[in-house]
Amino acid sequence: MFTAQSGLALYGFLALAVVLSAGVYAALMALPSKARKPLIAAVTFVSGAIYALEWFWPVGADGKTNFLTPHIKTFADIVTVLQGFALGIGVWSIVTVHLKNVAARKPNWGYSGVLLGAMLAIAVPYFLKDAHPNAYNKAVYTVAFDGAFNSLNATMYSVVAFYIVSAAYRAFRIRSLEASILLGSAALIMLGQVALGQALTSGIPNTGFAANFRVENLANWILEKVNSPAIQAVEFGVGVGSLAMALRLWLSLERGSYFEEEI
Repeated sequence: MFTAQSGLALYGFLALAVVLSAGVYAALMALPSKARKPLIAAVTFVSGAIYALEWFWPVGADGKTNFLTPHIKTFADIVTVLQGFALGIGVWSIVTVHLKNVAARKPNWGYSGVLLGAMLAIAVPYFLKDAHPNAYNKAVYTVAFDGAFNSLNATMYSVVAFYIVSAAYRAFRIRSLEASILLGSAALIMLGQVALGQALTSGIPNTGFAANFRVENLANWILEKVNSPAIQAVEFGVGVGSLAMALRLWLSLERGSYFEEEI
C-alpha cells in the first residue's frame, strides 16, 4: 500500500484513497460534536506520541534504530497526504469566499475578482505544462511565472524596502539614550562594512591594543559579541515558545474549530 505505484495500479489506489477519504470524512461529520472532540484528541496524541517515542526510545543492537524507526517514513507519507488535503481545503475556502463576494457584489468585490483571476492565470499554465508539455504551454508558463509572478514579487519587495527605510529613520531618531546607542551601533556597523568607513581609521595600527579602535574591529565586536548573543537569546525564547505550543497542540489544549474551550 505504501510503495510507489504506476500505471493502472496507481489510478486504482488513487480511486480507493478518494473513496476511503470520503467515507472517513462522512463518518466524522455524522458523529455528534461531543464524540468528535475525544476522537480528534486521541488521534492527535497518538500521532505525536509515535514521533516522540521513536526519538526517545533506546536504539537497538545496530546503535541507530529502534522498533518504530522503520515505520516513520510511512507516517511521514501520511502527514504529506494530510498536508495536501489541508492545502486543497484552503484553496477551496478561498475560492468559495471570494466567489460569494463577487456574486453578491459586496464592498471591494473587485479585489476578489482580481484574486480569482490571478489564481487561474497562475494555476492553469502550470497544470497544462505538466499535462501537455509542448512548446506553447511551456511558453505560457514561462510568461506567467517568470514574466509576471516573479516580476510582481520583485516589485512588492522593492516597495517594502521603502517602508523599511522609513521605519529605520523613525527608529534612529535620537530621542533617548537607547535610540542614541542604537544609532551609534548602526553607524559603526555600516562604516565597518565599506572601504570609505574603514579608511577613517586606517591610520590606527593593525596590532596591539590600539587595533581595537579601528572601525572594522569595532563593527565586528558589535556583531559577534553583542548582536549574536542577543539573536541566540531570541531564538532560544522562540524555541521554548514553539515547544510549549507543540505540547498544547499535542495534548489538545489549544482552542480550535472543534475545541471552543480548553479541555
